[in-house]
Amino acid sequence: MKAGFGIPNNQGVEDPNDLVALAVTAERLGFASVWVREHLFHSTYVAERLGDKPYHDALTVLTAIACATKTVRLGTSVLVLPWHDPARLGKMVATLDQLSGGRGDLGGGVAVTRDEFENLGVDFATRGKRTDEILGALQALWTQDTPEFAGEYYRYSGLKFSPKPLQAPYPPLLIGGSSAAAKRRVVRFGDGWHTLRQSPSQFAEGRQDIIKEMEAAGRDPADLQFSLTLPVRFTGKAPSAPVQDRTALTGTDDDIVETIKAYEAAGLDEIVVGVSSADVAENTDAMEHFMQRVWSKL
Repeated sequence: MKAGFGIPNNQGVEDPNDLVALAVTAERLGFASVWVREHLFHSTYVAERLGDKPYHDALTVLTAIACATKTVRLGTSVLVLPWHDPARLGKMVATLDQLSGGRGDLGGGVAVTRDEFENLGVDFATRGKRTDEILGALQALWTQDTPEFAGEYYRYSGLKFSPKPLQAPYPPLLIGGSSAAAKRRVVRFGDGWHTLRQSPSQFAEGRQDIIKEMEAAGRDPADLQFSLTLPVRFTGKAPSAPVQDRTALTGTDDDIVETIKAYEAAGLDEIVVGVSSADVAENTDAMEHFMQRVWSKL
């Protein structure tokens, strides 16, 4: 199993250079990956959390991180795909992949913040169909010199598209979400499943559902990546929930080790930890604590 760290671009860090510095620290400490999140407006719970503080752009932050690091993979957890034009997104992600030496992971989902869709002029009811089309369009844009794609919302024909990603055939497409539709999307388009705050038992059940559907569709699930994002809190007190029902890494160091082992036994490939804080020192301390006192025991 690998460990990643969630860079707090969504927590109101004032100076985006601090986000880059945190990623450099994560790489130094031995994290395998760093991840950023996406919202375009201060919608609902985002507004409650941030107030007037900034929510920095996911791909811009990852591009800066790419230029300051050498080994960590660079993931989105997740981009809201129906907010993006696939050609522009495809060019940005391919450029990031080239700049980083082939370290990009594109996590994508659909989101539930209806007011953001309304402000962007995107029909909330069609977000699933648009997401499916965008994933198919990205595959065409990245693998064909002159992409041919004809969908209901996006069409491309007769023009060359560049650059292509450095990774072949393209950066891993990691599908976010835990709904039945999201799982079907993994089977149809995904190179992995990237979900959020599921317990070990929930994750195990979802993973088995995906494997069964992939086998039924004639796809080999052996190369599928399974990753999960969770908050980490070093409380020093035993968690009240049984290990199979925990949806956060909390408690003593040994409690957190026990929870991680439960995820590993359930088939998780990568666990992404994060701190719900804009404080750079708090994020740094959490990374050091996790790697030195928790991860070292695994």
